[in-house]
Amino acid sequence: MQSVQLIPVAPRLTAHDFRDVEFLYEKLLRAIPKNLSGERVVLVFPEYIGLGFYLALGGEPVLQAKSVALAMGVLAKAKMGRVLWQFFKTYLDFFVGPTEQRLKRSVFQTYARDAWTLYQETFENLAEAHNCWVVGGSILLPKILKQRDEWKIRGNRLFNQSVVFEPTGKIAGVTGKVHLTPDESGFVNRAEAADWRPVETPWGRLAVMICADCWYPDMYGRALEKGATHYAVPAMVSPHTAWTESWQGYQPTSSTPADIPAGMVGNITEAQAWERFGLAGRLKDIRHQGGVISHFNGQFLNLTAFGESKVVSP
Repeated sequence: MQSVQLIPVAPRLTAHDFRDVEFLYEKLLRAIPKNLSGERVVLVFPEYIGLGFYLALGGEPVLQAKSVALAMGVLAKAKMGRVLWQFFKTYLDFFVGPTEQRLKRSVFQTYARDAWTLYQETFENLAEAHNCWVVGGSILLPKILKQRDEWKIRGNRLFNQSVVFEPTGKIAGVTGKVHLTPDESGFVNRAEAADWRPVETPWGRLAVMICADCWYPDMYGRALEKGATHYAVPAMVSPHTAWTESWQGYQPTSSTPADIPAGMVGNITEAQAWERFGLAGRLKDIRHQGGVISHFNGQFLNLTAFGESKVVSP
């Protein structure tokens, strides 16, 4: 049987690459290996690539901001009425968090529909152009749901989600992040583990685990239970210097996967921790037909990230 090609696509990106969607599209196209196409090819993009679409919606004032926090402020001022309404709705959602986090959440909610349109069109076109499967990294959005024949965003909650596109450009499935980082947990909702499942394809079932999810044994147990054959991990390690520095472990420590020895913290690098406890290390102990990690590389204003993408062979 012909094998499936899992390809990480992680060009160095900055906020300015998103100032023009056509320019971004061309840059992403150039990052894809040439003469690569077919229905047994899976292109996997990095976590949080969708943040760039939000920045793009604010134009030059946002792209010239010195930090993501200041950029959020510019976006908030541009649509203050809608942001305040979304801020009020955080109480209806019984969302608990400090004012700063509520405001951040409200900005994402305000611009979500426009960001969803840009994100969907970009990866839909890439899938069609190469006649291959695409895992569109991840993007912060209200829950993406299929209603009749159309996928729409619904509700007051906010999730870190990854969308898988078929070679036709149609959406095959959506995955939410279950295990949030401390930076996310203040304004992002945790996806329910019970709702998580691999995406059905003609060549097997693709388990998409967003970043930290690939460190947890429970995710692999559910993946195997649901018949997963292949694995894709959109990821981001920030700041860019963390990759080669000592691994700081999980915060809070109570969220650390139970099988990770406490003595490892501070004694190995972030890169070594990913190799041992991330996708590559976890797949050594289970049957699979291939896996891939696609790490974000680049800088969104003051948010920097770096990691080494990797294909894991069966």
